[in-house]
Amino acid sequence: MQKSISALFKPLPTYLTDFIKSDYQFLKYALVAAFLTICIAFNYWVNFESNFIAVPIYISRLVRYIAFYSFAYYGGVAIIAWCNSNLVYLKKAKFWLITLLGIFILSVDTSFEGSYVIAKHLVGANSYLFVGKLVAEFRNFATLFLPLLLVWLIIKQQGDSFFGLTTKKVTVQPYLLMLFVMLPLIIAAAQSASFLATYPTFKSFKVQDYWGISVHWLVALYEFLYALAFLSVELFFRGFLVIGLARLMGKDVIIPMVCLYAFLHFEKPMGEAISSIFGGYLLGVFAYYSKNIWGGVFVHAGIALLMELVAGLVKM
Repeated sequence: MQKSISALFKPLPTYLTDFIKSDYQFLKYALVAAFLTICIAFNYWVNFESNFIAVPIYISRLVRYIAFYSFAYYGGVAIIAWCNSNLVYLKKAKFWLITLLGIFILSVDTSFEGSYVIAKHLVGANSYLFVGKLVAEFRNFATLFLPLLLVWLIIKQQGDSFFGLTTKKVTVQPYLLMLFVMLPLIIAAAQSASFLATYPTFKSFKVQDYWGISVHWLVALYEFLYALAFLSVELFFRGFLVIGLARLMGKDVIIPMVCLYAFLHFEKPMGEAISSIFGGYLLGVFAYYSKNIWGGVFVHAGIALLMELVAGLVKM
């Protein structure tokens, strides 16, 4: 039994050790750690994103998010350039056009706050809070998935998958086992007030009374869309930023993606922002070698649903 479990996990540590051997430089990793430590500390000290980036006026918010995410992504690129001179891709317009387009797409997604307005027009005042949450979860499909599909159709080369959204060479067993490893950590995190203030994200707002259905159907609908949203997130970070840019940047795709991924979590509990650095790095490396994003989708959506489940059970 022990041998079979070891065999299931075998590709993952191999990916990790191979990547670290080819990429690790003490100065580079130390500078990345310092950069993210300072940014995380400053953000949670003054609530930087909430107070200075996520402002009410949409155009201003969009511009600020573009600057915010550019600082994160190109901060990682700058560290790599500092430690490795003569990076050829920095001289190519294609690199700047594609990465700036990606940052713009992510900024549009993050800046969008019209979910509840749409819901109110669709269902009226009694149900719009719950439907607004559904629209908010579904928006990733419209603001991430569809634009990335358009980008892929423009830049794809023969034989390319849709940024790792392929059924070839997909192995999910080791990722499912990772969820079992994460479960005790999630249970421990669920004992903190900050965690329970955020999770579970599901709230029915008593819609079951207006619609005359069981709350269990509402839970199923919401959690399905909640999990589906992580497909678009993985497609962007591990698909577009890693698999899509690997031909252009090589192994340098990982660190800028990790920096940007950490900034995406700056309005979550601090522990989640910190853990996103390690999770983003691991999933990025796995996607880099496997050339598909399904492992990340299983892990990402699985952890999110486990957090929902554990927090819900604690609050019962």
